[in-house]
Amino acid sequence: MRFTEHEMTVGVEAVARELFAATRPPWKRQSVVADFESLDKARRYRHKAAAGEVVLPVLTALPDRPTVGATPAFTDEEWREAAEQGSRQVLDFRTEGGWEALGERKRRKLLDGAVALARVAVAAMPLRSDPDALVVPDHL
Repeated sequence: MRFTEHEMTVGVEAVARELFAATRPPWKRQSVVADFESLDKARRYRHKAAAGEVVLPVLTALPDRPTVGATPAFTDEEWREAAEQGSRQVLDFRTEGGWEALGERKRRKLLDGAVALARVAVAAMPLRSDPDALVVPDHL
């Protein structure tokens, strides 16, 4: 699916926050957003880069849905196919043996994680606007 740069940036940042929150001890999870924003730029970049490596291939593999005024909705099967296609592409590029070298259980866990994180990214994206209805603000 074709997402705008802003939509993908918002989605990747939401996933980075989610991953940051998951790695923190339970007693420090109250102020995740404030703690994530207080990280220095290099550490925040590492979280965003890791999130992008997982999420971006899945987002680009999703089927195209022209939704205006709402977030795109996908079936569980479409999520699964996109996660498999994106994860296979990354693993074949990064590891020797690639997708086929993983066992069935590891593949299933990898796909479940990729789907869950991609859903977080899409849910965090702003509502889609109509690309043909260009609205110029009055102050311009």
